[in-house]
Amino acid sequence: MKRLHPMRTCALVLGAAVAVAAGACLLPENPYQRWQLLDGTIHANARWIYERSTFDPAPVDVAVVGPSRTGAGVNAPRLQRDLAGRGIVANVVNFSLPESGRNINEAVVATLLARKRPTLLVIGVTEQPARRGHSAFKFVAPRGMIADPGYWTDVNYFSDLVYLPFRQMRLFLADVAPRAAGLTKTFDPAAYRGSSIDTTGSVVLPGGAVKEGEKPASAAELARGVGKLERGMHPPLLPARDADLEFGDERHNIRRIVTLAHARGVKVAFLFLPFYSGPGTIEEQRFYEQFGPVWNAGWLSPHAEWYADYGHLTRTGAEHLTDWLAGPVAAALQSSDPPRRAPA
Repeated sequence: MKRLHPMRTCALVLGAAVAVAAGACLLPENPYQRWQLLDGTIHANARWIYERSTFDPAPVDVAVVGPSRTGAGVNAPRLQRDLAGRGIVANVVNFSLPESGRNINEAVVATLLARKRPTLLVIGVTEQPARRGHSAFKFVAPRGMIADPGYWTDVNYFSDLVYLPFRQMRLFLADVAPRAAGLTKTFDPAAYRGSSIDTTGSVVLPGGAVKEGEKPASAAELARGVGKLERGMHPPLLPARDADLEFGDERHNIRRIVTLAHARGVKVAFLFLPFYSGPGTIEEQRFYEQFGPVWNAGWLSPHAEWYADYGHLTRTGAEHLTDWLAGPVAAALQSSDPPRRAPA
């Protein structure tokens, strides 16, 4: 029997592996189970986000998305009550998730807008955009978004793509045998957390530890956190004309979020939350202003008594922010101005 050349053997093995992986990526899935893959992690609110978007018949009038600063800063039930005090009946949700990475916000907004039509979408932003996508994107995003994110400068792209076949095999098995996989196929109204949840204050972490969100951090803790953050901050490395390459995740996905929102007649605004003692300026201010107003809460920055750590507000700090935010949100809801169109 003639032996294959080692290079041909490697090519055949590699080709077979790629074919099997591609086939696994096409396995059927239950989208609800995708959003359960983050149960037991700091991103466990993903399941509720899907349930609120898909199974709860209550409308969503104001939706907030962004990183953990936005989640810890905007108290959705309180904002809803503040708006009611101004004579505005509006259902408010905070769909923010911990960590930076704008691609997961796009996945959240796409899921929301598939069945709901908010009047206003508020996108939380920070002083500098992230240079990579979200670590949990590969768990919840549709396979098409993972295979073709629309830009190719995200360092997470290949790791996300490599994970996709394993995810699809797990979801396929979970659809066949949900109990064995620990994932449910059907929505349980009795276990549902309600139409608006408070994401501010203390948070119970996986394993039972509690991340303090009620009391302010000590001066030493704040100084240590700010120092670590500032050491990791770098100005743009590329010229301004290449910002779409350096900040592809932020710019590409913001554009896609705005396009999705405008297709449904949804207004878009941006909310800036500073870290403690941080600047009140936003690196991407002019970019965001193409699509909607930027509400700058830089006035929070010097208030050490409102920060649970260097970047996240205490519950009291969140109440101050939320009460302030009710003003511009109310004005946006009452305005007859059409959504600001994205540049071509």
